[in-house]
Amino acid sequence: MHPHQILESLLSRRFAVEYQPLVCPTSGDTLGWEALARFTAADGSALVPDQVFQALHHNPLLLYHAELETKRLQLALAPPDGLLFVNLDPDSFAAGYAPTGHNAFTELFRPYEKRLVVEVIENLDMGDVALSHRLVEELKAAGIRLAMDDLAASRGLISFAALNDSAYLKFDRSWLADSPERERRTAILAWTLPAARSLGVRTVLEGVETPNDLKLARRLGFDLVQGFLFRERFCRAAP
Repeated sequence: MHPHQILESLLSRRFAVEYQPLVCPTSGDTLGWEALARFTAADGSALVPDQVFQALHHNPLLLYHAELETKRLQLALAPPDGLLFVNLDPDSFAAGYAPTGHNAFTELFRPYEKRLVVEVIENLDMGDVALSHRLVEELKAAGIRLAMDDLAASRGLISFAALNDSAYLKFDRSWLADSPERERRTAILAWTLPAARSLGVRTVLEGVETPNDLKLARRLGFDLVQGFLFRERFCRAAP
């Protein structure tokens, strides 16, 4: 994906936000939303968000502006009630510092601190881990809650410091994959979730697509679930 294609989408304000519900698995109530960026090319076709942000990592300044503009939209158009989860790339956050030492994202988030949860990915690259640590420390100091995102069944790494700093842990869809390892993964979850609960950390299971997935989430004691089983989601475009 060429950076000019992404820049054209941003300059033309052909980007949007999709809000996906986070649901209590026992009551079925929607308790929050995750805001996800969406982009459209000049011909009207959708640009794959993961590919957009992957391409933007080769252009840090464009990555920063893309993140800042999409976050402004996600906060401005959010549903009025419930938690609001937003993703933030540590590289974008690092580029957001002004000469005064203030960070554009911290200032943007402050008015929403009572409902906002910023999702952070713990990366394997040590340089990225250092950036993530700086992001976590500043947002903690600003009173903004954090979620550790994309805890996977077979990849990634999470530190004790990251666990200690998080108010939420989000387990990705790989825990629900149908494979010979599923029973073992379920046993790991049955061990992990009570530990998280004892630390006061709430847990979210992503990728819930079937009634059986929901039944498993209830049995294991997840606090929230998210996925295509819940159709109450909507998209809003940039004005």
